[in-house]
Amino acid sequence: MKHSLSFTCIFLMILMVQSVQELNGQTFKAVDDTIDMVPGFTKTVNLLANDTISAGDSVRITGGLGAGSGKVISTWHYLGMFTYLVPKRGVGNLVIGTYTLINVSSSQVSTARMIFRIRDKSYDTLQVNDLAAIFTASGLHFCMQANASSPQGFFAPKGSNKCTMYGNALWIGGLDENDTLHLAAERYRQGPLLASAGTRPDYYAGPVMDSAAYSVYTDTTWNYVWNLGKTDILYHKNHWKDAGYTPIHDILTWPGNGDVSLGQAGKLAPFHDANGDGIYNPFEGDCPAIRGDQALFFIFNDDRGAHQESLGNKLKAEVHGMAYAFDLPGDSAFSKTIFLNYQVFNRSTRTFHEAYLGTFTDIDLGNPLDDYVQCDVGRGSIIGYNGKAVDGNGQANTYGAHPPVQSVTILAGARMEPAGADRPRYDNNGNQLCNESINGTGFGDGIAGNERMGMRSASFPMNAYNGFPGYMDQPELANEYYNYMKNIWMDDTRMIYGGNGHATTGGYGPEAVFMFPGESDTLNWGCGCQDPNGPADWSELTAKNLPHDVSGIGVTGPFTFHPGDMQELDIAFVWARDYTSPDTLASVAKLRTMIDTVRKAFLTNRLPGGGSFLGVTEQPAPPVTTCIIYPNPATSAATIDFGAPLKEHAGVDIFNSAGKLTARYTCPKGFAKSRIDVSGYPEGLYLLNFNGPGIHFTKKLAVLK
Repeated sequence: MKHSLSFTCIFLMILMVQSVQELNGQTFKAVDDTIDMVPGFTKTVNLLANDTISAGDSVRITGGLGAGSGKVISTWHYLGMFTYLVPKRGVGNLVIGTYTLINVSSSQVSTARMIFRIRDKSYDTLQVNDLAAIFTASGLHFCMQANASSPQGFFAPKGSNKCTMYGNALWIGGLDENDTLHLAAERYRQGPLLASAGTRPDYYAGPVMDSAAYSVYTDTTWNYVWNLGKTDILYHKNHWKDAGYTPIHDILTWPGNGDVSLGQAGKLAPFHDANGDGIYNPFEGDCPAIRGDQALFFIFNDDRGAHQESLGNKLKAEVHGMAYAFDLPGDSAFSKTIFLNYQVFNRSTRTFHEAYLGTFTDIDLGNPLDDYVQCDVGRGSIIGYNGKAVDGNGQANTYGAHPPVQSVTILAGARMEPAGADRPRYDNNGNQLCNESINGTGFGDGIAGNERMGMRSASFPMNAYNGFPGYMDQPELANEYYNYMKNIWMDDTRMIYGGNGHATTGGYGPEAVFMFPGESDTLNWGCGCQDPNGPADWSELTAKNLPHDVSGIGVTGPFTFHPGDMQELDIAFVWARDYTSPDTLASVAKLRTMIDTVRKAFLTNRLPGGGSFLGVTEQPAPPVTTCIIYPNPATSAATIDFGAPLKEHAGVDIFNSAGKLTARYTCPKGFAKSRIDVSGYPEGLYLLNFNGPGIHFTKKLAVLK
């Protein structure tokens, strides 16, 4: 009897709890929804599907239309069905919004979250040493404009939430055969009318391809940053033959070859070709070729869409980018340096003359409003440093006392036209020549035709709203970007030595191509190798500028950019900080010694302590293979003459002037000559793209009828 009473009491208590829960609305509940999204693709979900709603009750929803201030938006909704879209890339991996469920019958209210898990590999972070930096697949680095609330920038040191650079982007410009300017350049993707940052690009992720092949689907494929470490590749090399072994995703999907049926180039990302067949296949022992101990690889182009930042004409340029770093914690220079290599391909049928490559950087050393900038001519560097002994006023993102300095150093730039002999670095008396050899590479090394320019000019656009003259303002249109690469101000006058580079602001001449060089241009190369018309020491201090928000553009060129050509740009981002002196220039002095260490390693291809700096070429480079084509122009047939029997098969892809694949041939191994039939070709200019082991070059063939 006692047990029966106890059971009855417990049962009554349960009923009472249930009644209280019902009175408190626990049977009416909105439940969190987890929604997986891919940028650019819509997804429809029923937010009510997992909610608790009594049968027969009427409900309505408020909210649920988006999240993250436009990062996720609803493009359609009806009776609980919502279609969502992530309109931009780079918004982060997780975005959370809310919706509220209202029971019209009982006036009960319940709120739940929409948890959007975004699968977006259009950006990644390089963080192998003391630094961390965000790189994007489409080429605007450090700043993720679509996700301004997330940590972004060039973190120095990593984990500190303190940054030295806000953004970095590549500029490319040149004139076609009619002297019409073609240019792609970005600062913040706002365009001339200063739209929302990140919405007006000149560059798009992926390789150049047929115009009809560009789509949201190929965008998704190529909005991707491959992230690999040296240990990943070594493991693959040692285990690819193991039973049951599967390569990790970024080795498996490494874009070694393009889809030629879509108009993509046959060879894209660098790889070690185990069997020499020219086809990347990780199941046959092939593996990615990277620099450094960790590398990020990405491809972007200026052909996918309109140039909305600069409004410039397209070049049909394709850029292969590799950001990398070395795990050398014992080396003060390499532990504080991140490297970036660009290979820029002319995929058009045009030849561009007076062409330039530039690297634009917005330097923000903690507090972005109290900086100075200078260039170092011999070291090929733009250097940002604090204009005050203390950075900021104690804010979490500022450096305080002993602020650091940051360089953007051009290790090597555009390749020079072969001169038929090795260009010297010194005269007969051992004196440094006053020319590109001052900061270029390949001079005086006994090798003909390998010379590359370094930084050929440096200028610093200022913000007019900070009180600087309008002629120094940030560029907005294509011709203004191009003029900055040629040291021409917004008022179409050329930069002159002194002051702020202009006659109205203390400039005394002559014309100059390196702004604020201090006393680093010891041979006056930037003034045509003649003495300045006033003091040689030229800096922001001598110009009497107040500390301000700074940006700079380091340039290499000019060069002629032929169809099929590849030009290269190697950059080092070096960071330094001196804790011993209150003078901010002490950090600049320390930085210069670190740049010297990095430059020496790059020039000699030898790391401190041994090992290859470049690391990409595993085997000795094969002899250069080329050919002549005759007759050229041809009417019915043409002969390809390699001059010696081929050691391997060579593929030939023939493209017409519109970039469309016209035919594909194979030149057999062992043959020195091959004949191709062009009798059915319409009259015009054709590009012959040769591919094979050790064979990667392009030739032109004209067909006349």
